Amino acid sequence: MSKTRTLAIDFTQEDSLLRVYPRIPLLSSKNLSWQGIHLGYYCQPPHETPQYEPRQYLISIHLSQPVTMQQCWQDGLSTKESQRYGDISIYPTARSLQEAWDVECEFLEIYLKPTLFLQAAYESIDLERLEILPQPNIRDPLIQQIGLSLKAKLESTVGDRSGMNGMGSRLLAESASALLAVHLIEQYSAQKPVFRDYTGGLPKHKLQVAIDYIQAHLSEDISLEALAHVVGMSMHHFARLFKQSSGYSPYQYVIQCRIERAKMLLLQRQLSIAEVAFAVGFGSQSHLTQYFKRFVGITPKQFLNQ
Repeated sequence: MSKTRTLAIDFTQEDSLLRVYPRIPLLSSKNLSWQGIHLGYYCQPPHETPQYEPRQYLISIHLSQPVTMQQCWQDGLSTKESQRYGDISIYPTARSLQEAWDVECEFLEIYLKPTLFLQAAYESIDLERLEILPQPNIRDPLIQQIGLSLKAKLESTVGDRSGMNGMGSRLLAESASALLAVHLIEQYSAQKPVFRDYTGGLPKHKLQVAIDYIQAHLSEDISLEALAHVVGMSMHHFARLFKQSSGYSPYQYVIQCRIERAKMLLLQRQLSIAEVAFAVGFGSQSHLTQYFKRFVGITPKQFLNQ
C-alpha cells in the first residue's frame, strides 16, 4: 500500500465518503431522522483506499463473496485475510488506516456517533481511558443480527420520497445504537468496564411517565432519546429498565400501543384504514397492515369485516 496523508472522513456525508470509496451507498439512512447512528449499504469494485481516519465509530459487515482484505493501521497492525459473509470489522475513531480488496464486494456499514459511547460509559469506566480497539476480522452474531435488522428496516423505506415510511424506525435505530455502544465497550475496549447492575425495573412513577408520553405522541416519530429524557436517564439504562418493567423493549411497546389504538379507531368507523395508519404513527396503510397482521393475525380490512 502506498503512503498518503490522512483524511478525516465523515461517513454520513456523501462528498466526504467519496474521498475513500469510488461509489456512493446503494442504501443510506441519510434522509431518516435517526440520531447518533447512520447506515450505508455498499457494492464497491476492487479498490485501494487512501489513508483515512473515521470521525464515527465504524462497524463493517461483509455480505457477499469471499474477498481478500488488506488493512494497515497507524500503530503498525497489519492484516491480510479472506473475509466471508458475516465477517465483521470494527474501526474506532482517532486511529487511521488504509485498506485494499481484490474483487467487487457488498458490505453494510454502521456509523456510531462518539457521544453514544460517552453516554454508555459514564457510570462504568474512566472516560479518559475509554478506548475501543480495532477488530480487523471477527465473528459477532449480535452485531450481525442488529445490522441485518436495520438493513431490512432501511429497505422498507426505499422509494418513499416523503419519508413517511421511515416513521417508527427511529426508535428501533436509536435502541440499536445504545445497545451497540454498550456491546462494543463490554467486548472490545482496552479497559474492561463494570456496568452498574440495574434491577427491579423502572420506579412505578417513571414507568407511568414513559407510558403517558408514548400514548400522547403515538402519531409522532418517537425517539428513545426523548423517552429517556422525560424520565431523566441515559438511553441505555432506560431501555434496559423499561424492558424489565414491561416485558417489552421500548420499540416493541410502541408498536403494541399503535396496534391497540388502531383497533379502537377502526371500530369507530370514522376514518379510512389509511387515515388510521397515519393517526397512530405508521407511515402508510401497508405499514399498518404488515404489523397489524403480525400482532392480530388478520389484516385491518378483515378485522373490520369481522
